[in-house]
Amino acid sequence: MRRFALLLVLVGTPVCAEGPEVELGAESLFYRTAETPLNRGNLLALDAGEDLLRASLSVKQRFGEARAVIRGYAERSLGSTDDTRWRARQAYVQYGFGSGLQLRFGKQRIAWGSGFAWNPTNRLEPPKNPVNTGLEQEGAWAARMDVIPAAWAGVILVAARGTTNVGDLPFPTVESERTSGAIRVRFLVRDTDLAIVYLGGRNQKTLVGLDAARDAFGSVSLHAEAALHRGSEIDPLRQDETFFRIAAGALHAEGTTSLSVEYFFNGEGLSAAANSRYLAALETTFTAAQDPLLAPDERSEALARYLGLAAVPFSGGMGLRRHYLQGSLSRSEIGGEWTLALRAAIGIGDAGIALTPGVSWSPRPDTTLTLDGVVLLGPRDSEYRLAPVKGAVQARVKVAF
Repeated sequence: MRRFALLLVLVGTPVCAEGPEVELGAESLFYRTAETPLNRGNLLALDAGEDLLRASLSVKQRFGEARAVIRGYAERSLGSTDDTRWRARQAYVQYGFGSGLQLRFGKQRIAWGSGFAWNPTNRLEPPKNPVNTGLEQEGAWAARMDVIPAAWAGVILVAARGTTNVGDLPFPTVESERTSGAIRVRFLVRDTDLAIVYLGGRNQKTLVGLDAARDAFGSVSLHAEAALHRGSEIDPLRQDETFFRIAAGALHAEGTTSLSVEYFFNGEGLSAAANSRYLAALETTFTAAQDPLLAPDERSEALARYLGLAAVPFSGGMGLRRHYLQGSLSRSEIGGEWTLALRAAIGIGDAGIALTPGVSWSPRPDTTLTLDGVVLLGPRDSEYRLAPVKGAVQARVKVAF
């Protein structure tokens, strides 16, 4: 907190401040787990029902042209003997020099890109939860500068340190730290938002991206977000190849109803043949890890190899296969007090489905209760069914003061 205060003094913050905006919340993420090819013999030591319980806090404080934001939670697994875990989703200070320059330091959402479920040009912050992309994302530690010389142009410069950890899951994932630098240049050309992104760093694939969005006709808007990068994030044997990703879709919003659809092509995803080899490798390494005829060091090596393979679907955060389709429908009822929503992500190549129905209730403007269900469907060897999760119920309550 002393660092925050010192920074605000250095940028000339007025001493008078408005009252803070405070939001308290509670979250319960309950998962039904299963033994799958990614959790043979329950090596992850999961209970049949894993419940992550959280108490969350959000504080926003303005000081003239400056503001400080802290969003985080305390978490404990129900029935676990582990200590309570504390996690910051965001913790930053920001100062604006008029409308043309903004500086932000601390843990923050980068939040650029027009894609709904996938953002190929944004690899700076931890990836979204693969079974429910609507959950709140964690930010990355970063220094950010937004330069906006005119309404039709802008430049964003970011230096960031983040991880590849996928949050809000009942089991740990392989996590690596990456340090990145990025520049995003945006233009407004004939009512079309265009942005060019260049990104690279340590443990970070060098990436060049293009983002475009515009209102097409009436209440329909279109978007496309694409990126080229060298080296695979899910297969270390392909470091000399160049891969292409694109997320393209449409949004129709009219009155209290919105409907969206998005297609995602993941160029580094596994083909059907490569996926079969991947599943076979999982089986082979697990069998070797349990073979009493092998020496202990050989079994340990096989187990480490198995756990590394099992973590592959949750390492890159963009999907294991090549073709995906996502759709969502939401509708507000009774003056906006109730909102009904349905999201579905489909793996076109393997017919796997992650279905997320949800309902939100706002009995007062300062109170919101949200309930989401997660149902994973499809063949047993489809990507969504590979996850050691049968389904989930995710409840969140937030009260603002």
